[in-house]
Amino acid sequence: MSRIWRWITPAAVAVGLIAGLPSIPAAMASTTATSIIAINATSPHYPGLRARNHGLVDGYALVIYEAGRGWNTGVVSGKVLTRATNDTATLLARPFRARRYTAAGRVTLTPTSHGIARFSFNVTPSLATSYKVRVTGTDFVVSAVVNVYVATGGRDAHVRQRCSATRCRFSFRAYTTLPASAYRLQSRRHWYLYQAVGYPRVPSDYTLSTTATASGPRRINSGEYVQTFTYYIPLRNGGAYWLVQACTQDIESRDGMGLPGHHGCGDRRVPRSAIYLG
Repeated sequence: MSRIWRWITPAAVAVGLIAGLPSIPAAMASTTATSIIAINATSPHYPGLRARNHGLVDGYALVIYEAGRGWNTGVVSGKVLTRATNDTATLLARPFRARRYTAAGRVTLTPTSHGIARFSFNVTPSLATSYKVRVTGTDFVVSAVVNVYVATGGRDAHVRQRCSATRCRFSFRAYTTLPASAYRLQSRRHWYLYQAVGYPRVPSDYTLSTTATASGPRRINSGEYVQTFTYYIPLRNGGAYWLVQACTQDIESRDGMGLPGHHGCGDRRVPRSAIYLG
C-alpha cells in the first residue's frame, strides 16, 4: 500500500505539500419477495479522489486506518424498491477473518410515492470488511455483498535536508499506524522508494530510486512503527525540484490491509497522478 509524501523543492528549501435504482454500478439482490435492493460501497473522502472516480480508488472503496478528515470513513448506501412502510434495513458486517456477520447499524425505511426507500451507513473498518443489508418487517430480503478496504495510516516528521554543490540528502521519519493484528506482516514489508526530479519541470512519472534507502522498522507500540527514509537528489547548476513517493506491495488476502491485486508498487515507473500504489 502507498504512503505518499510530496515535496517540490528548490535546493536548500524544503516545503511539505497531498428516479429509479442507482445509475452508478451497484450490487443487486432480489428474491421471490417483493423488495429489490441495490447496494454500493464507496469512499468519497479518500484524499485525491475526483468526481469521475465515483468514490472509488482503482475501482474499490478504500479508507485510511484511523485517519482524520473523514479519510477513515466509507459509505455503504443504496435503495430498496418496495411498497412496504416502516420496514427496517440492518447493516451486517463481517471483518477480515471473522466467521459470521454481525449487525452494525439499523435504519427505518420510508419509501417515496414511487416505491423507493434509501439507506446510507457510514463505516469505519479497521480491516477489510464485507457488508450486506438485510430488510425485515413486511418483507424479508438480503442484499448482495460489498467490500470496504483499509490502508495503513501514518504521519511523517523530522524532515532533514543537507546539500552540497552537486546533490541534496533528503530524509524524514515515517510513522505507520495499523491494527495490532497486521503489525507483524506489515512491519516486514519491503519499501519501494520513488522520486521525480526536474530542472525545473518535474516529470510526469516517478522513477524507482536506486539510491534511496529505508531503515529497519522501530516499534513504537503494538499498532505503530517508525522508519527513516533517505533520498539523494542530484542537482544541476546547484538546484532541482523533486517529489518523493514510497509504497509496499499489498498482501490483503493475508492480513486484511490494502487492496486486492497489484496496483503499481514495484514497477520501474509509476504515474505521479496515482493516488494509491500497492
